[in-house]
Amino acid sequence: MRPDRLLVLRLLRRRFGVPRGAATVIVVLAAMTALLISAAPRLLVQVTRDEVAHQVGQLAPTTRDLTGTVSAVVPEGGILGLESSLSGASDQWPSIVQGLVGDGQVAVYTDPLRATPDLLAPTSPLADVQFMAEPDALAHLQVVNGSWPQEWLGSGTLQIALSEDAAGTMDWPIGERRTILTATAPLEVVLTATVRATDPDDPRWLHLPTALTATVFDDGNRRPVATSAAWIDPGTWDALDPPGTVVVWYPVNADGAAEVDVPQLLPAIRAIVASPLPLGPAGDVRVSLESGLVTALGTAIGRTEATRAILMVAAVGPVVVAFSLEVLAAALMVRRRRQQLALLAARGVPPSQLRRLLALEGVLLGVPVSIIAAGLGVVLTPADAGWMPVLLAVLAGAVPAAALALALPRDLLIVGREDLDRRRRTLTVVVAQVLVVVLAAASVTVLLVRGAGTGALDPLAVAAPLLLTVALALVVVRLHPIPLALALRVQRRRRGVTGLVGAARAVREPVAGTAAVLAMLVAVAIAVFSSVVLATVDRGAVVAAQRTVGADIQISGPYVDGDQLAALGRIDGVTAAAGLLRGDYLPVAGPGGRVTAEVIATDTTALAAVQDGMMGAFPTGVAEAEVPMQVVPSTALAAELGGAVTDVSGVSVVGAASINEILGLTASSEFVVVGAEDYTALTGKGFFPRTILLDLAPGYDTAPVVDQVGQILGGTFSVSLLDASTDEIRSSPAVTALRIALLSAVGIAIGLSAVAVLVVAGVTRDARSRVIALLRTMGMGRRATRGIVAWEFVPLGVTALVAGGVLGVLLPLLIVFSIDLRPFTGGGAQPSLFIDPVLSATLVAIVLAALALAVLGGVLSARATSTATVLRTGED
Repeated sequence: MRPDRLLVLRLLRRRFGVPRGAATVIVVLAAMTALLISAAPRLLVQVTRDEVAHQVGQLAPTTRDLTGTVSAVVPEGGILGLESSLSGASDQWPSIVQGLVGDGQVAVYTDPLRATPDLLAPTSPLADVQFMAEPDALAHLQVVNGSWPQEWLGSGTLQIALSEDAAGTMDWPIGERRTILTATAPLEVVLTATVRATDPDDPRWLHLPTALTATVFDDGNRRPVATSAAWIDPGTWDALDPPGTVVVWYPVNADGAAEVDVPQLLPAIRAIVASPLPLGPAGDVRVSLESGLVTALGTAIGRTEATRAILMVAAVGPVVVAFSLEVLAAALMVRRRRQQLALLAARGVPPSQLRRLLALEGVLLGVPVSIIAAGLGVVLTPADAGWMPVLLAVLAGAVPAAALALALPRDLLIVGREDLDRRRRTLTVVVAQVLVVVLAAASVTVLLVRGAGTGALDPLAVAAPLLLTVALALVVVRLHPIPLALALRVQRRRRGVTGLVGAARAVREPVAGTAAVLAMLVAVAIAVFSSVVLATVDRGAVVAAQRTVGADIQISGPYVDGDQLAALGRIDGVTAAAGLLRGDYLPVAGPGGRVTAEVIATDTTALAAVQDGMMGAFPTGVAEAEVPMQVVPSTALAAELGGAVTDVSGVSVVGAASINEILGLTASSEFVVVGAEDYTALTGKGFFPRTILLDLAPGYDTAPVVDQVGQILGGTFSVSLLDASTDEIRSSPAVTALRIALLSAVGIAIGLSAVAVLVVAGVTRDARSRVIALLRTMGMGRRATRGIVAWEFVPLGVTALVAGGVLGVLLPLLIVFSIDLRPFTGGGAQPSLFIDPVLSATLVAIVLAALALAVLGGVLSARATSTATVLRTGED
């Protein structure tokens, strides 16, 4: 081997053997970017699975399963033919669905039929039975007493089986015969068996709610009526051949839904739901299947796609900054070694060989740690996102090699001035920068004009924010010297050397390179972006809950009279109570014609008080019992009638400003709201609302209020709580992941900005130390030298703060416009941007504190250089 090559290798080994400073920065950044690129896609896959499990887990089995009901005569082939039809239909489904659903199950039952005994005890209820047949009933039942019914051939006594609970409720002992009056002739039935479920918790019984128990109706005025299913032999159904109701269902494995490819599963389920299922050999009876999976999977996909898009916007910036800092650190390494590299060049080592050696050092610095970090990302994240992220993570380790090779100056023996060299930029660099700005403008324009694509993630929704960030950084780099030049002119007219030298150095040797500006700009932008997006999603969840619940507490179910409504309003902690009644459809007229619209009756004053402060709340100032009558039309109704309502059911009215919807109530699109008293005057009917909205005073617990509601209303009612509805949206895995990831992105951006300041301080250390050393020999104090150092970094920080704040507001605007955030907010309209002043101020303050510490580190590093050492080095 030639002596010059041995010398080069020894130099390389000595420099690489002590990886400190810039080399350490490169190693850390290479490992961080590789870990992020490798783990992030796998984490998003896991978030998708968790979100699917969360959404599907909230569904009741009857809602989750593929279920269908049809009233029809059982076709030829009987019950067993129906079961065969279900099996044959599922065999045609995609394999992804077949692996998720169980075998199809079917049951048929009649309407309730009164079974009357010869003698009914005074305390016994009347018995209504629904004949029910299942192909495999005995697989889920065990006979407690008696024997299972035999097949009935059309004559004699028909045998039935009841559940233990139903037989006891009906006072029907085994062996007792009762008579059912049919349209043709009396039918005698006998109870031959009582049964119980092998597994009472099996979700199948939710599809057959009258099977295991008897429901009792008792209004207090007559003998109670007990209703229950009565099993018969499947062959008996063929002999009876009655009209009945066929219920079919395919059990869905809730846990398995999270393990399949959801984007493929959702369209498959939609196709099954959209196509009626043929029953029987001829297929003349069809049943439409339904499943809450369609909504649940749609919500899960929507949330995870939105999460992926937002996190890519938040993550791509720091990754690009990390690459930029690797380039900056490579430039620092080459600058520190310039004398040795120049010596090698003077001794005849060609530049191509120096570049290869620097590239080899970059490979050794970046590739091994990238491989380790990529493998660590695979180990730490169990979900599988394919091999592409791992490959990209490993390839990211080659960035230091390219950066070191390209950082080698063309002529090592010539040292120029930064402020003059900047004017001699190559045409390639200028064209590249202009191209980035043009692409950014074009992508943002296209995104604003056409919006984001539907379905899968739109690449433009990610590319536009990224290009906007880089383009803004390039523009800032170009504009940054302008205020510095103006500051230099001002300092020339002032006394004192600190401002003059500091401003002159800021112009002559600016530290505001693209990498430094990009890092600090992204740090501020991500802080503002994260605070705005988090506040928008949280606020959107509140608005969605308000739209669904309509108040702090919503009570629905029973009819409520005036006394009960007044009592609800007097509950301790309740500040207002309003009832909503979906009334009759009445003719409504306006300048544009006449239509029939749904009338919503309420106490308008109370409703406005209950919803005060909510987005879309019912307006105030609508009076009742006025002449002419005041009404509030829906926006759709007002548009249909030419913009105003003038008449309701022949009565002249005055229409107030229209509203899109009534919070807490599902109504038709064309409705008109009238006062409770006005409703009675229009229809002659009383005001008995079934939806009650309660407003609570701040700090009151909902549990005791709900308990008192139960005491007032009695019976069965459902309760919806505003806080619970809001928490349901916020607690989903996708929202949780979004919150954690955005806050983590802020931390990463802050760390990268601090690294950028310190690396830039290292790049300019020699020149800065030389100037400070010369000034110190002429009597300048330490305080003045700190001012000179501050002139390097403070303008950069101010520029990054202003530009980052602007970018931090522009990015959420693009997010809200291009990415569907409605899955985060329960549907409805796209949420508007919401800025939380406390959260935004906190995150920006953290960024500023980090930058201040970085500047302090730069000052301390400058002071740590020995004046004598600097003066001994002489001029370059």
